[in-house]
Amino acid sequence: MRAQLPLLQPPRYAAVNAVKADFTGIYRQRDPREYFRVLGSLDYVIPEIAGAVISQLISELISRKGRPITVIDLGCSYGVLSAVMRHGLNMDQLRDRYASPSIASLSSERLANCDVSYFAGWPARPDLQVIGLDCSPEALGYAHRVGLVDQGLVVDLETSSLDARAQDMLAKADLIVSTGVVGYVTEKTFGKLLAAFPAGREPWVASFVLRAFDYRAISATLARRGLATERFASATFVQRRFRDQNEYEDTLRLLQAANIDPAGKESDGLLHAELFLSRPHADAERVGVGQLVSLSSAGAARFRHRLRIVTGDDEELAA
Repeated sequence: MRAQLPLLQPPRYAAVNAVKADFTGIYRQRDPREYFRVLGSLDYVIPEIAGAVISQLISELISRKGRPITVIDLGCSYGVLSAVMRHGLNMDQLRDRYASPSIASLSSERLANCDVSYFAGWPARPDLQVIGLDCSPEALGYAHRVGLVDQGLVVDLETSSLDARAQDMLAKADLIVSTGVVGYVTEKTFGKLLAAFPAGREPWVASFVLRAFDYRAISATLARRGLATERFASATFVQRRFRDQNEYEDTLRLLQAANIDPAGKESDGLLHAELFLSRPHADAERVGVGQLVSLSSAGAARFRHRLRIVTGDDEELAA
């Protein structure tokens, strides 16, 4: 049974972001070496965990539609999620590659040329196209150049709108995914994305959201386009370790003030995210998110030790 949850006030994203470590600088580099150096030191793993889950959703959509599908990667940065879900790479492989001494001396230009060959050398699933969205021209430009995204759009939808060309590009998508951008983007971004789609052609939306962020304002925005949002209640998903003691202590205080229990999750020194899946009502009524996502699948087996299995029914967020 799915519990109907009342709509709360919009999330106080600024308060949460004031507590979180600021990694803005790593997304402004001409290549991903600093990204993997900094986040790799914190065991950043959410793209790999999310990629295994999203791949299950992709397979379901391909089966239903009987054709290849297109995914919008919201906040794609250097195309890391695409490397995982499209090429089957994992975060250890990517981190080790960019930490290699043979890579360290290369210019960004030379590294990009090498990465074109590197990613082309891995089998890629032919039934998936990826559109990358990010506000960083450096990160998105790299992802597009090395072939991790098929098309890219540099835009900040919190402050800008989509032009007709961008809307045409996005309107062909079947699934919107995000693995850490909620909190930096709000319901404004999701509302503008959904406005690109004609009525009756709304995509699925899968978001991995840190537990400190309230997703209800976004789910309400999606509901106005006919999408029902469910929270996957069977597990939470590790994002990374805390950067330092201050981030740890401040996050625990924030969670406790919001009546979110950090025991066994953030209290163990790890930031945890939850999965929210939004779909047209007919799709949501046909099968619940708990039946679509298997944590015992081959793709999920590698990261099971980085989950926290919890009990409880999947919940549908009331519009």
